[in-house]
Amino acid sequence: MAVPEADDLDVVDQLADAIDEPEEDSSSPFFVSKKAAAVLKHEILRQYVTPFVSKIGLYAKDRRVVFLDGYAGPGTYSDGTPGSPALILGSAQSVAAFRTLECYFVERSRQDYLRLRALVEQLSATGIVAEALKGRVESHLDYVLEKAKGAPLLAFLDPFGLGISFEDLTQKIFGPARPHVAGGTEVLLNFSSNAVRRIGGLLLTEKAVKNRDVTLARMDEVCGGDWWRAVFLAAPDNASAVEAIANGYADRVCRQVGAVAWTVAVRNRRHHQPIYHLVFFTRHWDGVWLFGEANSIAQAAWRRECAPPHVPDDNALFDLGDPFDAEEATREESWVIEVMANIQRLLAEIGAFQLQSFHAAVLGSAIDHARKKHIREAVKRLYKAGATGCDGKGDVEKFVLTPSTAA
Repeated sequence: MAVPEADDLDVVDQLADAIDEPEEDSSSPFFVSKKAAAVLKHEILRQYVTPFVSKIGLYAKDRRVVFLDGYAGPGTYSDGTPGSPALILGSAQSVAAFRTLECYFVERSRQDYLRLRALVEQLSATGIVAEALKGRVESHLDYVLEKAKGAPLLAFLDPFGLGISFEDLTQKIFGPARPHVAGGTEVLLNFSSNAVRRIGGLLLTEKAVKNRDVTLARMDEVCGGDWWRAVFLAAPDNASAVEAIANGYADRVCRQVGAVAWTVAVRNRRHHQPIYHLVFFTRHWDGVWLFGEANSIAQAAWRRECAPPHVPDDNALFDLGDPFDAEEATREESWVIEVMANIQRLLAEIGAFQLQSFHAAVLGSAIDHARKKHIREAVKRLYKAGATGCDGKGDVEKFVLTPSTAA
């Protein structure tokens, strides 16, 4: 089946919108104020980029790191809240005394590009190295990768629908020109659950749908083949299909480029279906740990955003206050207990082990919520109880967990 040409992508996007609820675009209320899903991804950027640049930039030539935002939008929301470009430019300013974060922002919409360019020019005047580029990210990818040659690269790919092709991701961004030791390549991308549901629906309908084959071929291009079709058709429901395809996509990228992935389902409310999965790719364990910290903090910000505002009861003798903090403390305690149980199970099954090698198994169902402080607390409690010889001191990622008899 032929892969759609660049000019066909507008048709694909329009058709995807017609199948179900439309994706947000820059003219929608989404860019007036953030939805909860945007709070999560932007907090991840806020928490991740500066530590990443600080750490990896220490070993980079001229301490220079490159950032690519492939679907940048206007830079800020209409209410002044920073979007991803404003957040990243802020990070560039915060590290400017000891690192150079060189930024490239790509935006297709002319109206949004003009707003973005004004923001970039304003910050560039302060000495920040940044450039706004109009068009599709595919059109500018070679240019940005040439600029990033020999430097660590963090790419943020956050389209409103279908994004960059599997080939561009694996053969260019993670390609031979950027080998593992070239300073580091990491990608955080939006894999659209809405697009999976909408386009997958084309496999089920018997109606004649204009540009059906072009749309399915575009999905094949993003997924790296038509394997997703059988997965969608075999799934018992849409939710299962979306989860299986997002994880299958991440696994295929990892196998192709020698990376590990962390996949986060992102919702606007707890009871909603995911609107997309954030998929983080890295080739280094430091990236896994940094992303875990950022994701944990961002999840807390998302829960805060979703929580109903506290309204004092004027008829009550006392205002008991906002229950959110107490609820968070209860959640955190449950994560510590989960980590303790997982460590004890692993010690019983395999004996001594290095925590980093069993990162996911230690966190278990708390993987998107717990972070280093919860792991440390769990290990300290186990040590105090005589269940392990590790005392919980030092770098968490370097812990070697031993049964108490091996201490």
